[in-house]
Amino acid sequence: MGEVIPDELSDWTDACLRLEDYLNAHRIPDREHVLRLNLALVDEARREHARDPSRTPLDVTMSLATQRVEAWFSRLADDSAPSNPRLAARGRALWFTNDLYEQFPSAFLTEPPPDSLRDAVRSVTLRTGPDLELARLTRQEVDYGPMEEIASGTWQQFSWGHVLRAFLIWVCIFFAAYGSYLAFFQK
Repeated sequence: MGEVIPDELSDWTDACLRLEDYLNAHRIPDREHVLRLNLALVDEARREHARDPSRTPLDVTMSLATQRVEAWFSRLADDSAPSNPRLAARGRALWFTNDLYEQFPSAFLTEPPPDSLRDAVRSVTLRTGPDLELARLTRQEVDYGPMEEIASGTWQQFSWGHVLRAFLIWVCIFFAAYGSYLAFFQK
């Protein structure tokens, strides 16, 4: 395993915790499997770090983990093609959308992926939504029915004289109330 000096101990602990969070993000319900993967990846990262000590333990661990996960998802999507990001995205989408993490809790990152998992992946397809079509929207008249007739008749009977009369009445009421307030309460 190699000798670990105390300052590096916290770096490796941080790398181990981050790796565990990364693996848990893949929703694997088998906790024992996650711990086994975590320990195996950290051990491999320690060996790689011994070959190149210029990189931090976290960087070595997470780059190793992401490479493994991307390659595994790529193989899951299509084991005949070389690993690439598009296949990895397809494998990841199939893993999450079809709840394969619940059906195969201990299959994550196993080499090669189990045949039952591959069969489950091949039995489903991903379809994208329909293509975007630009359409021209023309304004259509809205039929309000009898409400339109009632509103039209009311608007034709509307007179600014009624509004002005109501406004003057409320102004008189306001000044009368204000005058009575000043007469009784201001001394």
